[in-house]
Amino acid sequence: MRVIRTLLLVVVTAMLTNCVMITSSPVTANSLINTDKGPRIVTFLTPTPYIADMSVALAENGFLIKPMLSRQEITELQGSSRVVKYNEATARWGITLQTQHSGMTCAFTDFNIHHFTLMLTDIYTNQVVLVLKQKGSDGPCSTVKPVFEPLAEALAQNWQ
Repeated sequence: MRVIRTLLLVVVTAMLTNCVMITSSPVTANSLINTDKGPRIVTFLTPTPYIADMSVALAENGFLIKPMLSRQEITELQGSSRVVKYNEATARWGITLQTQHSGMTCAFTDFNIHHFTLMLTDIYTNQVVLVLKQKGSDGPCSTVKPVFEPLAEALAQNWQ
């Protein structure tokens, strides 16, 4: 019985020590292309279980989120005899949110620690213009903050 208590105490101490040592990393931003981004209207380009959490954080930072990328067909007369048809997107900016599990979980919760990457893509030119990265939790955690608010704040700060 005494051995089991000692072993349990060692395991709980190790878990709590790891919990205290794990913290969120700062957001790193890599701007690939400098361009005027205009209105803060974005859409998600890929499905992720974190769309709702990221949408709330983006909205709190002044972004309008279009849940689907829709297009309307535009017919335009160019010159006296040339008609051009093209699809116009309802949002110019697309967000891709990727995660990679770090192998760590938050103590006493169902949440995990991930490496998150948010890429901002110019849908008109099909170019990635900004990459944001952060290591953090996907929900409330003892010492690790969720990444959604810091990523949304970093995106707002890098919006020009």
